[in-house]
Amino acid sequence: MHKVHRTKYGLVLSTLAFVVAALTTGMSPYKTVKVTVNSRTLQTGTYASETVGQFLRQSGVTYTGYDLVEPARTTPVKDGMHIVVKRAKAVRFTNGLKRPIIVHTLASTVGTMLQGLHIRLSKQESLSVPLRATIRNGMAVALLQHRVRVVLRSMTIPYRTIRLASSSYVKGQDVVVTAGRVGKRKLVTRLMYVNDRLVAKKSTTSVVQQPVNEVIDVGTAPAAPVVASRSDASLVTSEVLTVVATAYANPGGITATGAPAGYGDIAVDPSVIPLGTKLYIPGYGYGVANDTGGAISGYRIDLCFDSTSQAIDFGRQVVQVYVLKNA
Repeated sequence: MHKVHRTKYGLVLSTLAFVVAALTTGMSPYKTVKVTVNSRTLQTGTYASETVGQFLRQSGVTYTGYDLVEPARTTPVKDGMHIVVKRAKAVRFTNGLKRPIIVHTLASTVGTMLQGLHIRLSKQESLSVPLRATIRNGMAVALLQHRVRVVLRSMTIPYRTIRLASSSYVKGQDVVVTAGRVGKRKLVTRLMYVNDRLVAKKSTTSVVQQPVNEVIDVGTAPAAPVVASRSDASLVTSEVLTVVATAYANPGGITATGAPAGYGDIAVDPSVIPLGTKLYIPGYGYGVANDTGGAISGYRIDLCFDSTSQAIDFGRQVVQVYVLKNA
């Protein structure tokens, strides 16, 4: 009897425990929960005692390790709780010449995403999209590296040759008055690269040294006449003058140069014919301008003879005076 009583008592306790557990489960209060996934909100609820993560999975809301879940996934669900799920967006990001990577970000703008990646743009960098651009799933963002290469080149500027007619030289005689000199020009070329790809090219030039034009005097004067000397050799004149010649005799006299006066001594105006110039006068012959006189001015000369009779025979004449280049 006693043994049977203990068995009945055990069955009663077991049954009571089962009933209490069932009643307890059935009496769990209903919890109202609001879930917002990105911008979409749904109202739901549960009787179960579970965590935020378990509740989302049972409600069919999927998420990844990149997504934001608030409150935390291990937080127990409470009545009136608002669960927010913000899905990360995948961005194809290229940093300069590096290989592209996929960045999963919760940032709303490109600038915020870069801050999360601890990237600050330098003066030589830019982005393929604006910093304020809104992040879209699957968008591509490239960080562009700018580089400028400067190429310097020196170039010559040719000079011009200017030919001027000049009566100071005989025909066929060209004289370089000013030697030509080439100038110099600097060419600066700026090559602009983006990620080592040439995108622009700009060239500027500046004159470093101006060229100097060559100036040539081209002779236009007629060729100097050729006269015969006493030795029958030909002498070339540099100039022919028309003057008034007066003959004189001065035996024992002294010229302005200190030499004894005699045949061949010619008195001149030094401003017209310099002293020491060798001359040839047709009808008189060769002489040297080595004397002066008070009456000798301008285009007048005096021809010295050895005797008074020779001087009287010559008298005063208009003659051609040949200024000789050589004797």
